[in-house]
Amino acid sequence: MTDINIDNLIAEIYRLWEIRENLLEGELSPEGAWIHKYHVTRAYQSGAVETYTYAKWQADKPIFKRNPKKNARPIKPGKNEEYTNHQHIGSVDNNWEVVEQAYQSWENRQLLEAVEKALKDIGEIVSEVIAEEQILIKTREDRKFTDPHQNS
Repeated sequence: MTDINIDNLIAEIYRLWEIRENLLEGELSPEGAWIHKYHVTRAYQSGAVETYTYAKWQADKPIFKRNPKKNARPIKPGKNEEYTNHQHIGSVDNNWEVVEQAYQSWENRQLLEAVEKALKDIGEIVSEVIAEEQILIKTREDRKFTDPHQNS
């Protein structure tokens, strides 16, 4: 068994909790969402063709509040009428500050999830180590009372 420096482990747990608290105070992307960049090509009457890059939030489940336009097409049958799976962030070309802020909040969410997983894993490992130590202590105590050849 590897010796564990308990003081270092406790310090690391505190460090992870501090990182977690700081992330929770900041801006986080919606849970389960990611950023999807896509390109739109537009042909103008002048003959010019331009390609624009946009970013949007995407999720497996409808988590974004719908913001329907006045002349929007009706929602397809079976679709959630209040929430959608995506939300427009902005043009990467013309609105980089907003897109960059979205990317930062997404990175914050990913880091938060990693920190929370690390804390959970550490907790499980510590629980296993404590359980193993308790078994060893119990085994030693049992031998002490049952082994007549063991010196006290």
